[in-house]
Amino acid sequence: MATSGQVSVKRGEVQSFPAAVLDEVIEAAGVREVRYRRLPARLMMVFTLACWLFMRSGYGLVLSRLADAQALTGGGWGDWQAPGTGSITKAKAKLGAEPFKLLFARTTVPAGTPVTPGVFHAGLRVVTVDGFTLDVPDTAANEGFFGRGGNGSRSQNPYPQLRALVLAESGTRVLLAAAHGPSSTGEQTLAVDLLPALDSGMLVLADRNFASWKLWQAAAGTGAQLCWRMSASFTLPVRQVLDDGTYLSQLNPPSKKDGDPIPVRVVEYSVTTTDTHGVETSELFALATTLLDAQAYPAIELAQLYHARWQAETGIADLKTTIRGGPEVLLRSKTPIMVEQEFWAMLCVYQAIRDLIGYATPAGLDPGRISFKRAFQAAQDSTTRAALSPQPT
Repeated sequence: MATSGQVSVKRGEVQSFPAAVLDEVIEAAGVREVRYRRLPARLMMVFTLACWLFMRSGYGLVLSRLADAQALTGGGWGDWQAPGTGSITKAKAKLGAEPFKLLFARTTVPAGTPVTPGVFHAGLRVVTVDGFTLDVPDTAANEGFFGRGGNGSRSQNPYPQLRALVLAESGTRVLLAAAHGPSSTGEQTLAVDLLPALDSGMLVLADRNFASWKLWQAAAGTGAQLCWRMSASFTLPVRQVLDDGTYLSQLNPPSKKDGDPIPVRVVEYSVTTTDTHGVETSELFALATTLLDAQAYPAIELAQLYHARWQAETGIADLKTTIRGGPEVLLRSKTPIMVEQEFWAMLCVYQAIRDLIGYATPAGLDPGRISFKRAFQAAQDSTTRAALSPQPT
């Protein structure tokens, strides 16, 4: 177990992706090799996942880390010899992205319990929607598919970018769904792909980028409760002021033919910050929520809950910094389909690290006390000790 943020992993304690599971997703994706090769599908899945544990290492070195592990001797490797980088690249391409997408789908299970700090509020599982971008290699194929997006000025980004959106469980930061697309894809468009992961036992937090009548209607239609920050451009008419200072309002559709106004409760408050020069800045927040009962769901608790969504941003930072290796590190792949493979494999590794943290956290304690970086390092160490055979069983 963990103390002071430390993570200890013994061989066999944690195995997020056992061989049987890898074989199942390989079969489901239809990429099982017809006959035995030096780089069969299962080995290439493990290798592709391992590439995210050793992002700054070349293909040959990553494969050597797996082949040189003591646990591999006598595990079916025999006189196996590693092929060249070209053969590795071709074998990865034969896998495609689908088996990793299917593998990620198997990990999208809520991990928090009622005693896990930050996971539940008023009996509802708290989840957060948040987005990020990833730079990909500057090839004609990647630029044509992903585009370069914008960086807040008239110039474009120096590299093509993949835009991604995730649904994360509060408290554990485990991912429950993900979607991606070209850099030009709007977050509200990607959010539609996350809706199937919502249910009536959830409370969904989202920032003002997601504020729209159409998306709100679709998200509320899943049965989930919502608490979203609204943009200043949204008109929120005061219909009834409640005792706690919040008020009942409505989200109006773009036009009458789109549907009826949606009743909401609005929580307004200001947050004042002071910079290093002593200058104060105030920012107004307007949260719209489906939780209309002011007594059951106090305004102060909803405001505090919304600002706890930084945990999702922390999870994204772990993805982009610890796993990717830093903001300056590009993905490896030069074609869109292989970028997609990398994307899903990255999320699988992230989930495995969260699984490890969950294992190392005693019941009732905050998983955030465990250092993601130290858990990642533990996973690196355990990878080279994991039992693995290159041959299918």
